[in-house]
Parts: sequence; C-alpha cells; structure tokens
Amino acid sequence: MDGSHALVEMLKAYKVEVIFGVPGDTSIPLYEALYDAQPSIRHVMARDERSASFMADAYARLSHKPGLCECPSGAGPLYSVPGIAEANASSVPVILITSDIPLSGEGRQTITELDTQKLFESITKWSNVVKHAEKIPEVIRRAFRIATTGRPGAVHLALPHEAWSGSIPEASAEIYAEDECRRYPAYRTRGARNVLERLADLMTAARRPVIIGGGGANHSDANKAIMAIAEWMGIPVVTTISGQGLMPDDHPLALGVIGDNGFHPHAHRAMEEGDTLLYIGCKMGSVSTINWTMPANAGERTIIQIDLNPEMLGNNFKNALSVAGDARLVTEDLAVLLKSRTAQREPSDWVTALNRQRATFWRDAEKQFALADVPLKPQRVVAELNKHLPGDAIVISDAGTPTPYITRYLKLSGQGSRFIIPRSYGGLGYAIPAVVGAHFARPGSRLVGLFGDGSLGMSAGELETISRLNIPAVLIHFNNSTFGWIKALQRLHSQEKYFSVDFNANDPARVAEGFGLSAQRVNTPEALSESLRSAFSGNQPVFIDVVTEPEVENLPPVYTWLKHARTKRRD
Repeated sequence: MDGSHALVEMLKAYKVEVIFGVPGDTSIPLYEALYDAQPSIRHVMARDERSASFMADAYARLSHKPGLCECPSGAGPLYSVPGIAEANASSVPVILITSDIPLSGEGRQTITELDTQKLFESITKWSNVVKHAEKIPEVIRRAFRIATTGRPGAVHLALPHEAWSGSIPEASAEIYAEDECRRYPAYRTRGARNVLERLADLMTAARRPVIIGGGGANHSDANKAIMAIAEWMGIPVVTTISGQGLMPDDHPLALGVIGDNGFHPHAHRAMEEGDTLLYIGCKMGSVSTINWTMPANAGERTIIQIDLNPEMLGNNFKNALSVAGDARLVTEDLAVLLKSRTAQREPSDWVTALNRQRATFWRDAEKQFALADVPLKPQRVVAELNKHLPGDAIVISDAGTPTPYITRYLKLSGQGSRFIIPRSYGGLGYAIPAVVGAHFARPGSRLVGLFGDGSLGMSAGELETISRLNIPAVLIHFNNSTFGWIKALQRLHSQEKYFSVDFNANDPARVAEGFGLSAQRVNTPEALSESLRSAFSGNQPVFIDVVTEPEVENLPPVYTWLKHARTKRRD
C-alpha cells in the first residue's frame, strides 16, 4: 500500500472517527485515502485551518480521545498555529498532520516551502517530518503515545510528497495501535502510598480545608471523586475557570470561581480564610491567583498540590506536600483513605457562613438579572440562558467580552454539562468552530456558543460549516460594536483615549441567514426570552444577535479592574 493509505489504516486502528481539515494541493493523496476509507472515518471540511484546529481541540476535550486535524503546506500550517498552541498549553491532545512539498524541492524556492518542524517545535510536545512511507506506522504510534501520556498535549507531523506516495509492502506494514493511547490520559499514574498517607493526615487535621479544582481535574474526569471527598469531609470546593462544571453549581459545597475573571466573592473568602488548600490539576497561574496575590500570606497556609506533571509541583507556591499523579486516581485513593480514617463530617459553621454570603450574592444578582435596560446587560443575557439549559448542556465561550459575565453567572447542573473556553492564550474566534468539534464528540448534548463581535469577525465563515452539517447549536452573539475588553482597559489606564477599538454593528443576523442559519436580532429582554425559548424548543442551528451594553458603561466583574477603579475613586 502507499503511505497515504497506510496512514489512514493507522488512524482506523486507533479508532479515529473524525478528522477536521481544509483541502490543498499537497493533500490530494490523503483525501483519496480518506475517500476510500468511508464510512470508517469522517472528514469534516472547515473553512479555515485555524478553525479546524479549534474543532479538534474541542472534540478532544469532550470525547477524551485525541483530536485530529490536517492542512496543506504553506499557509495551512501558519493558520493552524493558534489552535495547536492553545491545545498544547491547555494539556489537550491534538494531532496535526500537514502535507508538504516534495523533498526534492527543498531549498529551491518551491512554492509553499516552510520549515514546519521548526515552526511547531515550541508549541507542541513533538514536531516531526516523516520522510519515508515505511516509517508512517511507527511515527503514528509515537504521535498518539506522546499526545496522550504524561501531560497530554499537541503533536505535529509533516508528510512530504514522497511519504504519501511511497510504497509499503503490506506484509511488513505493522498496522496496529496501542490500545492504551486511544484515549487520554493514557497510562495514568497513582500517587505513592506513603505520600497519600501524608495527604490524608493533612486533610483530616485541617480546620478549614478548601479544594481548588482546575482544568486538569476536568481532563482527568476527577469530578466524582472530588465530590465524594467534599461530601464526606464537608469541604467547600472552588474552581478556576477551566475547572468549572466539576460539581453542580447548586451544590451546597460548590462555591464557584476564583481568580481575576468573573470571580465569586464567597469563593475568594474561602481561599483567604482556609488553612489548608488542596489544588487538584491546577497550574496556579496568573489569573487564578490574581498574579500570585491570592491567597494572601500563602506561606502561613498548608498548600497541597496534585498534578500529573511533576514539573508543575511547587512551581508557583511553596507546597507543604506535592503529589505527582493522575487527578482522578489520586482523589479516588484519597477518598478511600479518608473514609477509612474518619466518620462523615457535616459542613462546619464556617461553610454555613460562606453559603450565607453566597445566598446574598445571588439575591443581589437577581436584581441585575431583572434590569430591563436597553442595550441589554450581559448578565441579563446569561441569566436568561440559564433558564433554558438542559442537564447535558455544552457551553462554549470565546475569550474576551462575555467571559467575566459567563464565568460569574452561568449555572451548570453537573449532569454531564461542561463549560469550555480557551484560557491559555485567549485567542478570539474559538467558540463557533469549537461547537463543530463538540457536536462530533457529544452528538446528543445541547450545544451553546457564546462570543462577541470581535470573535465573530474572526470565525464567521464557520457559520456555513454549522449550517452545512445542520448542527443544532444555539449561537449567541454579544453585539456591542467594539473590542470591549480592550476598550475597558483604555478606560481604566489610558484616560478614556479610545483608539482603534470601535466598529460598525451592521446586521450579523443577515450574515448568518446568508450562510443558511435561522437568525434573529434581539434588542429587548422580552425578545431575548422568546428567542431563547424558540431556539431551545427546536432542533436546528440558530443564531441570536443580541445588542448588548459595552463594557465601558459598567465595568465587568474583573477583580483587578474593580480594585483599580476603587483606588482611582479614592484618589
């Protein structure tokens, strides 16, 4: 067989069901092989290579399988960089396959010539050029192994023309997969027994323990074990933005989001008053710690960190105990140890006080949700959305304008629901293509995409993809005619010297209609409520263009922004 068919046979061995990509001159052999492989592998044509990589990212996050994407030589790899970088930094296994020019054309100014191995080396776990067809099975196995093991991440493979067209004797092709690497995390590791014993000692001795769940806990499917520990010990749980959804938002021990962006005050209070902080799958980065100022006086607390990647242990705080291991396995073992050592504990008076503050917060929020202001306030939009979300909702948001309102006010049931947002690099244009990837990972779930007009301008072409595939998603566009996040920063730090941040609102609903979607423009609370009711009662893609208030009118709930504004008022 030739190299292109060998590669596709390897993907079939790994039970790959879908690959996202854009066709090009150099990928013709791959497309022929994919055509012959139907219906085993479905190819989803994206309208942009960046979008294809975002699709693969979302697919991997929700399916717990590596996401596959492909693109042709030249501009294709260049456009793929944002999605591959985001996946790698977010510990999401995505494998990018780029078709390349013939080796015989190297160094001869062949059109689209590019050193893609070097391009991707700094933003992947492994970047490699496959120069010979007979190496394809071996390299594909290595790619899946590297992407799914240890800290999962992205892998890039470049295949020049010679690799696609080269011949492999079928008798020696070695077409087989490593079963463990079809899903991630592969080869999960447990914590050492003596370390787990010390961890249990610290948790049972703590007076005010707090669990902080990060994105790694979601990747590991550690939610059930974390909830078991929390309920047995009466421990409050807070999360980073990437950790949202670990527990149902209405659970009495789920206190909400910490950090700079869309924080919950009662969650911050838990962090500041807790004496023992157990971080699970959390990098302790700049946002979740508000530039490493939270908790204050960190050295006076017992800090414990569980992480799959030993390089992250103790990286940002001085840990009393570091536990290297998979979040789910470690928390499952910890739950067993705690239940063997202690009777079940009721939540303390302190947890009751935290919940009183939480109840006050939500009562105050209801007043915001009831405001009938026009343009609509973003928090009103999120509150109306909450009324319609089913238990298995997948909510995908872009970074930027809507983020702090979504992370603060979105309520997930925890019954398989997830919230996904690109938090490593915050690239715009993620949500719309990610909805496509999510559909193939969780075809039975209700999909919601949330994005601002800056993001829409970067991924509007994928509205056609959603229409073509008839993906039943509810797409909500926050339309405030500006790069709102940047405009708010110019208000805070540049004496309101607004520069190159505003653009025309136009009529995006008509654009969506032009791509074949059912679309409507919403200006009032009544129209929003009716539009959402109609969208969720149907089973087709719907685009809702909501005219919303710009961030400069009222600052969004970003901790450092609000603090800066208070300081300016005092001065």
